Amino acid sequence: MSDANFGQLDLNLLRVFDALIEERSVTRAGERLGLTQSAISHALNRLRYALADDLFVRGPEGMRPTERATGIAPRLRQGLLQLQLALVPGDFVPAETNRRFTLNCTEHAATVLVPGIIARLRAEAPNAALRILPSNMGVAENLRSGRADLAIGSFRRVPEWFAVEPIMRETRVWVVSADNPIATETLTLEQLAALPHLVFVATGEDENAVDGYVVDHGLERLVTRRDIGAFQSALAAQGLRRSIMATTPSLLSVLAAVSQSDLAALMPRRLATGFTGPYRLKLFEPPYPSPPAEIMALWHRDYGEQPAISWLRRIVREVAASV
Repeated sequence: MSDANFGQLDLNLLRVFDALIEERSVTRAGERLGLTQSAISHALNRLRYALADDLFVRGPEGMRPTERATGIAPRLRQGLLQLQLALVPGDFVPAETNRRFTLNCTEHAATVLVPGIIARLRAEAPNAALRILPSNMGVAENLRSGRADLAIGSFRRVPEWFAVEPIMRETRVWVVSADNPIATETLTLEQLAALPHLVFVATGEDENAVDGYVVDHGLERLVTRRDIGAFQSALAAQGLRRSIMATTPSLLSVLAAVSQSDLAALMPRRLATGFTGPYRLKLFEPPYPSPPAEIMALWHRDYGEQPAISWLRRIVREVAASV
């Protein structure tokens, strides 16, 4: 890039680029920045000229970044974040902030914790916004680039540039419809093996998982809560096998399907308990030793100690302790 072209760049153009990278839409980028679609398009044209690249190509799924834009994005995001940290006041006042917080979290955390987090934000920081990114959207890179403030999930090996804090333990229960004949009995391992099973499979990740975990830039992240080892070991010890009738990538669809069928499913206890009434479910303790899963908050060491993120971490910790 020539010095002349570089001189045409300004902070607003870079903010437009960052918004387009995240939103993949001129309309949503404009809404996020408070600009019209025409203003976003004009800024993009200026960026294209200055960087001598199309940067974004319109496609069926929105604005697709070019190879050049994809390469620029992480470094630019880090630069914008460092600038934000340099200019942010030393004190953080929740009641006065209009910051948008971003969480990477699992569907379990989104269902069990996010409602309480939103309630606390509305009470303590009514002008703040919250964005939830699914856990399969590059947790490690999102935290390293500053695109996400915090991640919630289960992690086994954590690289040194991250900090992690356990926030709660989650146990598992077997779930059947309240109309299932087995619902009035005491569930045994033999009865459980005889039932058809519905299994949650994380979208696009389960096939790459080893012992339930995937590796993401050195971060080992749990992507399935099927309790495979404990259950399979118990079955094998008794010479039993199970029958998987269906799989689904949605925990809530597991509960809905079980409520209308004779299927059984293994589910996180807090999530299943919250829907026992609406879906008319019967919950059973696993008839074999079932270890709990540790749910954690994860953040980047370089950014996590700033006052706003420390406050968010406290909110998450307190909500987790209350559910």
